[in-house]
Amino acid sequence: MSPSPQTDTTWMWHPSFTEERADTAGMFVHFRKTLVVDEVLPPPSSLEIDITADTRYKLYVNRELVAFGPVKGDASLWFYDRVDIGPYLRPGRNAVSVTVLRFFHATSYAKSFPRLASGGLRITASDRESPWDEHLRSGPAWETAIDLSTILRVDEPEDEFLHIYERTVRRASDEHGGLAWVPARILEYDVSTGNSAPWNLSRRMIPPSRTGQIHISALHNVHSDVPLAEWETTLVGDSEAQRQGRAQSRTGIRLTPHTTHEFDLEVPHHTTAFVYFRFTRPAGGGGTFRVRYAEAYEDTPALVPYLRRKGNRRDTSKNLLGPEDIYEFQGWRGADHLGDGDPSPDPDPDPAADDTETFAPFHFRTFRFARVRIDVGPSELVLRQIELTTVQYPLDVAARFEVSGPEDTANRLWSTSIRTLNNCMHDCYEDCPFYEQLQYAMDTRSSALFTYYVSGDDRLARQAIVQLHNSFAAGVGLTASRAPSHSTQFIPHFSIYWICMLSDHFTFFGDAAFLRGFVPVVDAVLNYFHSLVDPELCLVRLDARTGIWNFVDWAEQWRPYGIPPAAARTGVSTYTNSLYAYGLKMAAKVMWAVGRTGLAEEYMARAAQVTRAVNTHCFDGHFFTDGLAGSADEGGDYSQHNQVWAVLSGAEASPERGRAILRACLAPSSDVKAKFVPASISMSFYTLRALSEVGGGLYEELFHRFWDPWAAQLALNLTTWEEDSVSQRSDCHAWGSVPLYEFMAEVAGIRPAEPGWAGVVFQPRVGLYQELRVTVPLRRDGDRPDLLAHVSWKPTSESTTEVCLEFEGLVSEVISVIVKLPSLPARLMDSTMDLEFVVRT
Repeated sequence: MSPSPQTDTTWMWHPSFTEERADTAGMFVHFRKTLVVDEVLPPPSSLEIDITADTRYKLYVNRELVAFGPVKGDASLWFYDRVDIGPYLRPGRNAVSVTVLRFFHATSYAKSFPRLASGGLRITASDRESPWDEHLRSGPAWETAIDLSTILRVDEPEDEFLHIYERTVRRASDEHGGLAWVPARILEYDVSTGNSAPWNLSRRMIPPSRTGQIHISALHNVHSDVPLAEWETTLVGDSEAQRQGRAQSRTGIRLTPHTTHEFDLEVPHHTTAFVYFRFTRPAGGGGTFRVRYAEAYEDTPALVPYLRRKGNRRDTSKNLLGPEDIYEFQGWRGADHLGDGDPSPDPDPDPAADDTETFAPFHFRTFRFARVRIDVGPSELVLRQIELTTVQYPLDVAARFEVSGPEDTANRLWSTSIRTLNNCMHDCYEDCPFYEQLQYAMDTRSSALFTYYVSGDDRLARQAIVQLHNSFAAGVGLTASRAPSHSTQFIPHFSIYWICMLSDHFTFFGDAAFLRGFVPVVDAVLNYFHSLVDPELCLVRLDARTGIWNFVDWAEQWRPYGIPPAAARTGVSTYTNSLYAYGLKMAAKVMWAVGRTGLAEEYMARAAQVTRAVNTHCFDGHFFTDGLAGSADEGGDYSQHNQVWAVLSGAEASPERGRAILRACLAPSSDVKAKFVPASISMSFYTLRALSEVGGGLYEELFHRFWDPWAAQLALNLTTWEEDSVSQRSDCHAWGSVPLYEFMAEVAGIRPAEPGWAGVVFQPRVGLYQELRVTVPLRRDGDRPDLLAHVSWKPTSESTTEVCLEFEGLVSEVISVIVKLPSLPARLMDSTMDLEFVVRT
């Protein structure tokens, strides 16, 4: 056995890189190497490399984009990618290049992108014994250059989180040599006596992103001396005839010197995509291209970016507001600059191949509309093409939902929810792709459940559970509200939602081994709340320390911080206590799963004590108050939230009284709306859980009316669900995709009866839709679901409906099925039986 190395030399970086700049959130650093494929090293059919960078990278081989990454990580877990570059190599000289986006460490910019103290790029052959390793691995044989012409904007009022928007300005020195290439410097780290490199490396836990193409569907507000028809012929549509016409033409749109052209482009729906704006390279530099990304047409907001005024999202008479990229054309004299989206010159250049100047921002962009402005410089400019490459997590939607008849809105609820969920899935779950791209625990709990039901895929959820666990701060006693992130934030309630994620995962996948490592942090989080229990009231008091945000929900009456005034005034939040009791019960399920019976029983006893105290001190005899009932203000201390959470926590144990409370607080009358602060879209999942919990037909009674706010969004031409109706900040937020869960779990009535779908509850709500066909994925084998449940029903007469359940993918396994149907007694059956029923409706 060879001795272990004493030094890690697998990372490299630019020898003179500095982060002493205040006008940018980071810089781009380019790396290049020529790889010769000949008789000595013949063309490989497969050549896998391991690659990662701090902060992000794009890998090109012979100018073709091969991979981008890494998955967002942090000091606890930094991911690398295994990439096969063999299919991209050709005999002779090959250009291998990497562009690294390095966000500066000692700034608060780019909260969505964690990074460590040093930049770096790491490349090795996956097989370290391969002869290719010495040609590929990090080292001074790689050349590197800093792109000084492109900055990451910190002056954009619409961007407080990402700082991905670029400004490229050609410098005079670019005309005389372009980038200054120098040998890369090896970063050396002592790995003896318990030391290591800063990055704790792990191979990525999730599959690579899925890319595709989306076309421009329309142009609006065109201001140009070029006829509208010419713009539309060149840019709009995706029919075969249009593609062939553009391919045959190759002329593009010719823009004369010193003219200005502006237009808005629209894509069929809200999307996340890499954007490529391709021009014939002008003879000289100068001239400017600007593109502003927007989710909607809107009126001037009260506060950018947080308080918006939106209506019909396609009302083109209004304005487009959003962050901008700004690009100055390089021209032929700056053609080797690399600021135009071309990662490196080909080792055997074809002059004709360099006649295209491309503006291609590094990170994907989020938009439904974009405003393009072109100020042509002293040379003629030709716009050839706008290419949009969608990028998302590869969500394999195996679920199907279809209803027939007058309820067609339900099918639109389904498809819009799928699109919203997928647009909020990239290398992590994201709250909203337009503004933050952060993985918050509350949001992620809902998104993970939606993902389980539509795909049976838990890979992104497992990663999220691990990353949120790793964010635990012992000095605080909480997991961070979001992770990974360059800026740590603590919202105590969100640590409970993380615990809920563990319980959910066991329910759907039955993987107790996965849960065991999280037990200490679960107990520590619950101890944080237990330590705040007032000994006289037996209720948790709010933690008023600096650095703790006791956020509940975005409600107009709770501005600016989303905290009920009664909770702030009395120091006791009914929501906090109900959520704590709910979390204790969820944690008890986890402890029973891993054999920690004593902890499970302790948690259940603590939950019972808290719910009793909520009933004693936070219930006025009719409704639950936001704080202590004895000092409740009739006009401002009641909310839908606390009626819902009283049911979910068990504080309201009587189904009959629970139904009465929920019916009263959810009624559409003006008196009710004046008394109860309404729950936002983020809480809709929990409102529906409470309606299901109390039974008695209340869920069915309120079901169709419940979706009115979603239908209103469709009427306003949204293609994804908005974040909330109060601020209207973002038009894409996955917690609005709750129809995905409801249609599978409640309407079709398919729920796990035993962990990992070893048993199934079948309790369809047949009266909600006249005719229905649903497929629910239960389990996966690798990339595909291997166990599906098919539910259908259709009327057989005016008073009877035939209901069917069948399983696809079972070989020898028998699944127990608890059948609960209206007008029929509950029964225990199994998957080998003929599961067809006729029920009275």
